[in-house]
Amino acid sequence: MTTMTTPEQRKNNRRMGLTLASIAVLFFLGFLVRMIWFSGR
Repeated sequence: MTTMTTPEQRKNNRRMGLTLASIAVLFFLGFLVRMIWFSGR
């Protein structure tokens, strides 16, 4: 089953990917900050 991806779907997929990636980056940065903060005490 092959479905053609329209430009609209591709744009939505890119937006979803960017959203998920930014959330992952935020979690990672928060984890790094917490590790540095607690290791510095």
